[in-house]
Amino acid sequence: MLGRDFTRMFSPRGIAIVGANQDMSKPGRQTVLALERHGYRGMVYPVNPKYGEIGGKKCYRSIAEIDGPVDVAVVALPAQYVPEVILQCAQKGIGFAVVVGGGFREVGPEGAALERKMLDEANAGGVRIIGPNCLGYKNVYEGVFASWGSITRPPDLKPGPVSAVIQSGGYGNGMVMQCAYAGIGFRYVIASGSESDVKATDLIEAFVDDPKTRVILAYLEGVHDGRAFMSAARRALAAGKPLVVVKAGNTRQGQRAAASHTAFMTGSYDIFRAAFKQCGVVEALDIGDAVDILQSLVGGRLAHGRRVAVMSGSGGSLVSFSDAADDHALTLTPLTEETRTILRQNVPSIGSVVNPIDLTGGYQKKENVARYQNCIEAVLADPGIDQLGLFLSTAAGEDLGRSAGAIVNAKNSSAKPIYIFSSLPPELTVQGREIFREAGIPFLGTPRRVAAAMAKVSDYSLAYECRARLSTEYKLAREGPLPAIPNGVTTLDEHASKQVLHKFGIPVTCEVMLDAQCNQLILPNGLTFPVAVKIVSSDIAHKSDIGGVKLGIASNAQLASAIKEVVNSAQNAMPRAKISGVLVSEMITDGIETIVGVLNDPIFGPIVAFGLGGVFAETLRDTTYRVAPFDIETAKEMIGELRAWPMFTGIRGQKPRDVEALAQVLKTVSEFAWLLRDRIEEMDINHLLVRPAGFGVVAADALIVSR
Repeated sequence: MLGRDFTRMFSPRGIAIVGANQDMSKPGRQTVLALERHGYRGMVYPVNPKYGEIGGKKCYRSIAEIDGPVDVAVVALPAQYVPEVILQCAQKGIGFAVVVGGGFREVGPEGAALERKMLDEANAGGVRIIGPNCLGYKNVYEGVFASWGSITRPPDLKPGPVSAVIQSGGYGNGMVMQCAYAGIGFRYVIASGSESDVKATDLIEAFVDDPKTRVILAYLEGVHDGRAFMSAARRALAAGKPLVVVKAGNTRQGQRAAASHTAFMTGSYDIFRAAFKQCGVVEALDIGDAVDILQSLVGGRLAHGRRVAVMSGSGGSLVSFSDAADDHALTLTPLTEETRTILRQNVPSIGSVVNPIDLTGGYQKKENVARYQNCIEAVLADPGIDQLGLFLSTAAGEDLGRSAGAIVNAKNSSAKPIYIFSSLPPELTVQGREIFREAGIPFLGTPRRVAAAMAKVSDYSLAYECRARLSTEYKLAREGPLPAIPNGVTTLDEHASKQVLHKFGIPVTCEVMLDAQCNQLILPNGLTFPVAVKIVSSDIAHKSDIGGVKLGIASNAQLASAIKEVVNSAQNAMPRAKISGVLVSEMITDGIETIVGVLNDPIFGPIVAFGLGGVFAETLRDTTYRVAPFDIETAKEMIGELRAWPMFTGIRGQKPRDVEALAQVLKTVSEFAWLLRDRIEEMDINHLLVRPAGFGVVAADALIVSR
């Protein structure tokens, strides 16, 4: 059973259909018919004052007249009537209402007012709402269909371990159907619509609590509370229940479509992907990807690495997979001599016993069944192999059936994942497909899809192995007062920003602030020539663009001249800018320029961005993100994700960089972002200079915007 809050929703004693009618094209009639067809054992109460009976069942004039227990009301009425119906549900003690129609906030202010009124009645009366603007839900095991439209129509889903929440009824249900055609069984399917009350996150939490749900599928256009979503995802990871998410609304055009369809704030896709990584979410890129991933996960086998072997009678399929393996960071590991010896005894002499393994064409014949099984068992037993792909190519009919039998037998000798690929159309592989479905072995359409599925399962397996870290929200141990931030919305200049960072423990350049009239030219202790001279103004974000920076200043005379030059340049370029002074800073010449940014996302809160700095920041867009706060391991993952990562390891004779110090600063910035989330709107450290190993990192420039 689900948690107590949703038990009666999924296993209701009675269902009222408000707006039921005789017209099969209408939602109310479709709901009644679906409940009858699927053998729902509870009571069904059509409600419509226009009819005396519907489908042979007594039709009630109002909810108040119902004379039996009711836990769910399906409301199939225009929006203007819904608040009154929710009030009647509360008065009757009905705990859940499925509002299938639209006409609420997605249509503008008038609809938003109706939605607020509906929610006021629901909150006052203890009624939880699914929708509005949704297809409803179904409990496949118990024949509960509080739904309409495509979700009620054939083909029927078979019972299974997957529960799904979909924010798009038609497209999401199409995804569920595709999964069903691939042999995947479902427990609960909920089309949650606009989620004015019950959110996708709430339902994911409920699925985690349900002992019969083993895999969770979600189609999301957005979430209302990013932190709540991450909490639910962490619980799923800790419970060993893979959460597979298809995230849509990731581009500007996609976000507009999502807003017009369900009024969601979809958020930045980069930030969603960061959250997925931090919580062990398996991202599927589209319906086909979701089908492949679910097939790979419902069998319950996890890979313990990205070392793979593939075996086929078709050289072309092996080449295609090898290309895809590179794209997905899979390694075709050399086999042990013991494994190759067994393969030589069973593979024709013209074949190949290196990985990838070429069995030669026509190998799947009756006389080779025992040899084929020996080959599979040998490769699965190889300690250097984590996953195995078996490409059946053109095997069909009896040949495919025999091969499938050998594969299933070999599967029982190992706990490693096995993937099947066939290039034949589905109608020629029916017998084999069914055998693989029963055995929980994924049967995919191309070698490239096999590689993608292997990679996704590997990512989840690693997250599951690290679940003690990933499934626990990072807790800060920092004590002591926080740096003071000026009240109100303001932009701190470079000097003030760096003082705040320094107080929080982030290294900054040695420097001195001079007034614009150049009254002080003696450098303080610790600061020696050559130096950099920079204009200081909260109104000037890009100082170098206006001539506000001078580098390599080597004497007092040059310093006096440089100060006058940067002040004049700033005044000429931006005469209204308030100039606070001139900053004289030490020159760091051995650092790689990186940028660390903080922003306050409306959905996820404080976010840390990291990438190459300087001119590369906007041109190469080599940037990675994480939701703050996070630990040192997450910081190291961010660094390793950059395409420019080899620059930090030492290339072409350069010294390796101080990655440990860099990771520590990223972690510290994440804590800074979280602890000061109510005061910091955004921040940039550009450049954060990453020096050779042992010399640390230093912030050469910074800008803080308070809120």
